[in-house]
Amino acid sequence: EEVAGKLLEDKKTGSTAAFDEYNGQLAAAEDEIAGAKKELEAVKTPAFYQYDRFEASSDYSSFYGDAQKVDSIAKVFPVFFILVAALVCLTTMTRMVEEQRTQIGTYKALGYSGARIAGKYLFYAATAASAGSCIGVVVGLQIFPKIIYSCYNILYNIPDIDTPFKPVYMVLCLVVSVICTCSAVLYACIKELKSQPSQLMRPKPPQNGRRVLLERVDFIWNRLDFLAKVTVRNLLRYKKRFFMTIVGVAGCTALIVTGFGLKYSIKTIAEKQFNEIFLYDGIAVLNSADFDEKQLEDKISSIAQVDKSMLMQSTDGIAENESENQSVSMIVPKAPENMGDYIDLVSAENGSNLEVKSGSVIITQKLAKLLDLKTGDTITIKLSGHEEKEFKIGGVSKNYALHYIYITPDDFESVYGEKPVYNLSFIDLKKDTDENSFKEQLISNDEFYGISFKNDSSRGFLNSVDSLDAIVILLIVCAGGLAFVVLYNLANINITERVREIATIKVLGFYDGETSAYIYRENLISTIVGIIVGLAAGKILHYFVVITSEVDLVLFNRQLVWWAYVLGALLTLAFAFIVNLVLHFKLKKIDMVESLKSVE
Repeated sequence: EEVAGKLLEDKKTGSTAAFDEYNGQLAAAEDEIAGAKKELEAVKTPAFYQYDRFEASSDYSSFYGDAQKVDSIAKVFPVFFILVAALVCLTTMTRMVEEQRTQIGTYKALGYSGARIAGKYLFYAATAASAGSCIGVVVGLQIFPKIIYSCYNILYNIPDIDTPFKPVYMVLCLVVSVICTCSAVLYACIKELKSQPSQLMRPKPPQNGRRVLLERVDFIWNRLDFLAKVTVRNLLRYKKRFFMTIVGVAGCTALIVTGFGLKYSIKTIAEKQFNEIFLYDGIAVLNSADFDEKQLEDKISSIAQVDKSMLMQSTDGIAENESENQSVSMIVPKAPENMGDYIDLVSAENGSNLEVKSGSVIITQKLAKLLDLKTGDTITIKLSGHEEKEFKIGGVSKNYALHYIYITPDDFESVYGEKPVYNLSFIDLKKDTDENSFKEQLISNDEFYGISFKNDSSRGFLNSVDSLDAIVILLIVCAGGLAFVVLYNLANINITERVREIATIKVLGFYDGETSAYIYRENLISTIVGIIVGLAAGKILHYFVVITSEVDLVLFNRQLVWWAYVLGALLTLAFAFIVNLVLHFKLKKIDMVESLKSVE
């Protein structure tokens, strides 16, 4: 309206001032629009990045790696639990059928067929196995997963767990349980049904005592007292139960030793990687887009807390070998001759010190193992934004976490046709430097985006490993419970089969404590022998579990620590002591008169 008013006034007066002003403003606006269009044309097309929650959130990606560890462990341990549980089923069901021999003989004398008689006990065994499987599935699908998940939920910002019912798991557990239990019953029934009814209706005669091999070793045998000699003969008199006790105790001891050993093997990864391999204090992330390498070096050297530093380039890529491929980080140090000040490159093949030299690359140990490579072989690498290139391997260095490839700047430039862009820097701090204050000072400069301290990375890894404590404790508790069941079951069978013998020694004047010691000696010797066998088996099982449960990005420590043996033996002995204590009260209840009455 204002412009229109001026134009009307100019028309009346015949002036062109308002019209000229309007044209000037219009021309200026057009120039401004044209300039904005040029600026808009100069803007590069924006790049769009799409991430899922495993890529965008460190919590999800870290939890996924931990879940892989648990999954690897879950593939191994159940097999050994099933084997020991099958042993318990074998002894329990066999004993149940043997205790029913009088009834079996009666059924057979009345004309019942062997299949009909066996069917009764098979039905009992199948019912017990099915009920136990259902209870086990509920515990296994609802309680155990939540216990394990709650430990990880403390570390990560992840939602609550959902544990839906898995029919396949229940069917598999049911089938395994029924097969183990019914097989033992069927074996015992077939064995008993071979006898005549008249034989079955009589009590099973006790095992005959025999001379043992130790009696031929006079200098040992002659030094044993009477009760010791009786104990040795009784152990070998009931060979089946003796060896079953050894196998059961050995299996449980091996599981306990493996549980403690696995915890140590995983936990020491952080100690070896961040104390023995990585020697630097931190890695600074550089603003290489706005500053050249000289400016960056000058800025780092000007910081008083920095003792020494070295620029490097780190680029992600894929290492390939036929059908196998692994994610890697290619490290290009600006001064390869100083690499030993920041990363200790030790040969995994012969223990010698390695140097990053022209004409070859150094790869890390687990990468070489996964791709089946060694010194002198050729490795194919595809870096992000580059084509596949082949490199000769000049050495394989020890490394326990992630995969790295080390190459000289000259080799990188000759292969990829461009100079490395140093986006990171190794940093060693002077003594007594406060890392938090140094970090605040560093990120206040435009030359740096941030810094990652080795100690923080180590603590993060240890926190992840500590979450395995609940799993290891769960395994140890289950193995210990299994050991208790095995020891109690076999010891209880031992007492039941020898009630008349125990009653006899009571009649002969043995006190309750002496009677218990008479049985305890056999249990203790069987347990000790089982522990010795279990310690040896634990070493083998630990190695097998470690190599099986390894994920691609880490290399576990294969060494079994000494205290795993000690704790495995002590825990098994503790369970044996508890079993003996419980059985002492059962021995006290044995009635001398009733037990010595003739069954006939």
